[in-house]
Amino acid sequence: MQTRVSFPRIVSKFKSTAVALCILFIGSNAIKSTAQETWSLQRCLDHAFEYNLQIKLAGLGEVRAGIGTQSAIGAFLPNLNGNASHGYNFGRTIDPFTNQFVESSRIQSNSFGLSTGVTLFNGFQNHLNLKRAYLAEQSAEANREVVENNVVLTIAGAYLNILFQEEFVRVAEINRTATARQVTRMTQLVNAGAAAEADLYDVEAQLAADEATIVSTANALGLAKLNLVQLLQLPASETDSFQVVRPSDSDLERNNLPGSPEAAVAHALSSFPEIRQANLNVEDASLGLRLANAGSLPRLFASYNYGSGYSGASRSIDGDPTIETISLGNFYWDGTLVPLTVEQESYNFITTPFSDQIKRNFNQSVFFSMSLPIFNNFSVKSAREQGQVNVLSATYQLEQTRQTLTANVESAWADARAASQNAVAQEAALTAAEKAFNNAEKRYEAGASTAVDYADARSLLDNARVNTLRAKYDLAFKSRILDFYMGRAMTFR
Repeated sequence: MQTRVSFPRIVSKFKSTAVALCILFIGSNAIKSTAQETWSLQRCLDHAFEYNLQIKLAGLGEVRAGIGTQSAIGAFLPNLNGNASHGYNFGRTIDPFTNQFVESSRIQSNSFGLSTGVTLFNGFQNHLNLKRAYLAEQSAEANREVVENNVVLTIAGAYLNILFQEEFVRVAEINRTATARQVTRMTQLVNAGAAAEADLYDVEAQLAADEATIVSTANALGLAKLNLVQLLQLPASETDSFQVVRPSDSDLERNNLPGSPEAAVAHALSSFPEIRQANLNVEDASLGLRLANAGSLPRLFASYNYGSGYSGASRSIDGDPTIETISLGNFYWDGTLVPLTVEQESYNFITTPFSDQIKRNFNQSVFFSMSLPIFNNFSVKSAREQGQVNVLSATYQLEQTRQTLTANVESAWADARAASQNAVAQEAALTAAEKAFNNAEKRYEAGASTAVDYADARSLLDNARVNTLRAKYDLAFKSRILDFYMGRAMTFR
């Protein structure tokens, strides 16, 4: 008989966090066999934390938030910029340094400067942006923890599924061994003429079914291993040799479940990263509303400029002047004709050297400016209203997260209680099935019952074994979830 059972899945991501941690210490140290090295859950998680791309992306979110904080801090500091220009003017133009009209086919000009500016007041927007940047860092950290928990859930679920499928393989091999013993016994009876060949055919058919079950369970185990190997981003060729550490039965046991879920609810609401992230979102939305209100406040800026330049139209005297006497003609002075002359100085001009102009043309300026928002096409009003909506949305999301987490904890407590009761019931059912099968086996060997009766008893025993295995792992699974919600150490030891 072939029986297929899948391991229970936890849908809630809060449960996923718990599941991951509840098995964190199964075989915390990898053990070495003579042929290969086994993988403990801790080793699987360490490997996933190092290579998983989702965790790496979440880590980049923290880096990105840190860069945002750096930018927010920089907004408090003055900026500093350098500038330089080189150009030519043609025809009649104004000398940029003498402000006089000059006529030239081409005038070269250069300018060099440094400028700085600082925001003196902008409605405390820089302070609010810095607070939001710090919140973004904390939110990114909480998001990374959520991603890590989800990755741990996936790894832990795959790990437990391997353990579960290995149990099925073991049960299938036990059944094959028992049936093979019956085939040997029945063959001897048929050869001795004490049993009909039809009875031998029945047990041989059962043996064939047991062989098929072993193949099926082995395939399911191989798929379970392949799933974990792929999650760990290992080569698929390692699937056949991949082995996991198995906890003992005593490590899986759990009997001391709490009488109510209140303690687990209180711990989860105060420590889970989802709650912390939701609270940060509310605080961030409140800061966003304050930023929107700051948009209606005046802004005050200060700037300072320092520079110099060069103009090809600038001229300087070259050498000493030349004195020239110029006759203005004759005129009468007291009835006498007297010649009139004047002396005129002439100068030789050259383009002022570049270095001299740079030294001479240094200039500075300081400016203060203020901007007062009066009407900005309803942008300030819209931002304020949007901020109010964001605050309400974040508040509702926080409450929804709290309600979801509370429901998940209460469900985890109820699941653990039900799993505990089911485990007790399945153990009792297995005990009864084993007794019934032992009796049916003795009757069959004594010839007091048919092969059909024997097969029916075997089928009941198989189902009881499967149900007991499911109940055992289900209890270990769900009780450790509850442990996590209650803040207990997550270990099977």
